[in-house]
Amino acid sequence: MKVGFIGYGSMADLLTRQFLAHADVAPKDFIIYTRSENEKLQEIHELFPEITIARTSLEVFEQAEHTFVCVLPLGVLPVLLENKVAFSSEKHIISIAAGVSVNDLKKVATNVQFSKLIPSLTTSVGIGTSLVNHDTAVSAPNQVWLSTALGTFSSVQEVAEENIDLASDLTSSSPGFIAAIFEQFVQAAVRKSNLTEAEVFQMISNSLAGTSKLLAEKGYTFESLIKRVATKGGITAEGVALSEAKLPAFFDELLQRTEAKYDDHHAEIKEQIEELL
Repeated sequence: MKVGFIGYGSMADLLTRQFLAHADVAPKDFIIYTRSENEKLQEIHELFPEITIARTSLEVFEQAEHTFVCVLPLGVLPVLLENKVAFSSEKHIISIAAGVSVNDLKKVATNVQFSKLIPSLTTSVGIGTSLVNHDTAVSAPNQVWLSTALGTFSSVQEVAEENIDLASDLTSSSPGFIAAIFEQFVQAAVRKSNLTEAEVFQMISNSLAGTSKLLAEKGYTFESLIKRVATKGGITAEGVALSEAKLPAFFDELLQRTEAKYDDHHAEIKEQIEELL
C-alpha cells in the first residue's frame, strides 16, 4: 500500500512525521510530489531516503491507494482535473483544504472515493482533534484506515459538512485564538507590574499547561474547574464575572467573522467550479 501526498507544506509534513512515528506506515510506503522542493521535503527525505519523491502529481495518484491533497484551496480542483486519468473507484483521495467541500470535489469526478480532513497543529504533540468527513462512496475499510492512522496521534471526530467550518474554528484555529487571547493577558500584566514579559509568559504558559492536564486527566469540565478555583466573593470570582459579562460578545463576533471568511472561500470555489467545469 502506498500513501501519497500532493503538496508538502507544514500540515503535510506534520501528517507524514506522525504517520511515520505512530501509524503502521513505513517510509517506503510514502510517495510525495510538490511543485518546488522545499526545506521540509528535503529534510524528511534525508531522514527517510526510502520515501519516493515523485516527478509528477500523476505518479502519486497512479501509485497511491490513499492520496492526501495538501495544496491551497484554489489549487485543489485544478490538481484533480489534471489527474483524472489516474482515478478509479478504488482510489481514496483526502483533501485538507478549508472551504472545499466533498461535494465540490465530486464535481470533478465521481469514480473515486473522497474524504475531507481538517488537521490541527496540536496533534503534533499527540493531543488534539482530527476532523473527518467522508463521501458516501468511501468504503468502510478506507474509513477505518484513515481513522485508525489518525487515531494513533489524535482524537478523530467525524463531522457533517454543514458543521465542519465551525468545528475547524474549535480545533484547527483555536490554538491561534488561544495564543492571541493570552498574549493580551501577558501584555496587560506587563503594563500593570515590573515583571518582565518572559516572566509573565512563563507563569501563564505553565498555568495553561496545567489547566489542560486538569481537563484531560482529572475529569474537570470548564464549569467544574471554575467552581473549584473561584471562591464565591473572592479574587478569581471577580475575573470570572468580568469574563462572563464581556466574552460572549467577543466570541459571537469571532465566529461571525470566521463564518464570513469561510463564506468568501466557498464563493471563490463556486466561481472556480463554474469556470473550470
